[in-house]
Amino acid sequence: MRPLASIIQLAVAVFLCSCDQQHPAANIDPKLGLDCFESQRASLPPGTQYEGIDKLSESRLTIKIMNGMDVVTLDCGLTPEGILQATGK
Repeated sequence: MRPLASIIQLAVAVFLCSCDQQHPAANIDPKLGLDCFESQRASLPPGTQYEGIDKLSESRLTIKIMNGMDVVTLDCGLTPEGILQATGK
């Protein structure tokens, strides 16, 4: 009976951990991600491709880009109103 309890505890722990792995990017305006990419395009290697939005926090938008070899992330700052901050470039 004890091994069954351990299996149940493990299953519950795995389930609870998987709850944190939601996709918060689903409710974000896709244009915001494209604007982030375009705002930094001049500093990226030629051929870099925009892949999509990774996540959003109160002050930061993280997008995924393909830099020719790997998919990596890139951050853009956001104002309190959710507008991209000027990059100064």
